[in-house]
Formats: sequence, C-alpha cells, structure tokens
Amino acid sequence: MKKLLFVLAFTFIGQQAFSQMYIVTVFAINNLHPLYNSCINSNYDVVMTTIDPTGNLTYQCLPSGGSIQVNGNNIALLNQEFNSIISLGYKLVSKDEESNLISTTAINGTWYFAIP
Repeated sequence: MKKLLFVLAFTFIGQQAFSQMYIVTVFAINNLHPLYNSCINSNYDVVMTTIDPTGNLTYQCLPSGGSIQVNGNNIALLNQEFNSIISLGYKLVSKDEESNLISTTAINGTWYFAIP
C-alpha cells in the first residue's frame, strides 16, 4: 500500500512540475508570423506571445515601434499580462539575458513564470 501511495504521489508531483509554466515573449514581428498581415496593416510591428501551461498560444499586437514613448501602451499591456499570470499563483522565475524591459527604444524579451 505504501508503494502504491508513493507511486501515485510521485506521478502527481511529476506531472505538476512539468505542466505549470507560462512563457511570455515580446519581439518585433516578422513576415513568417501568423499575425504579420493584420499587425502590420494596423500599424503594429511588435507582438506579445503568451504560452500557457497547456501549450495554447495567444498573440497580441503591440503599438507601433514597441517603444515606451507610445503613451506607455506597451508597458501597460505587458503589465496587464504579467498581473493576470501572477494572480493565478505564478511567479517570475527567469527572463532571458537580452530582455530589455525599460529601454529607450523597445520592450523585448522572454519571461518565464512557474508555480513555486
């Protein structure tokens, strides 16, 4: 009975460890992106991609230039996305080394959120 309990607990914990992560990326859009035409035609050239724990992708076009000088819209949208992920109990565990959250030119990078 103890062995069965141990196996079930290990399976549950292992499954949780691998399935509980959000990834958020913000980069300039290129012509191979699925939203390229709709973003570019609407004067957007930066896209935020969110990958949830089940692997679903969501995209959001960000204001043209991706710059923080665009009325702070990109920072506000990024803040909303981060807040919604954090409110689910996730914590920022890593970001790529080239992430540039506060820059004079653009917001870009990758952020990783996980259940602690």
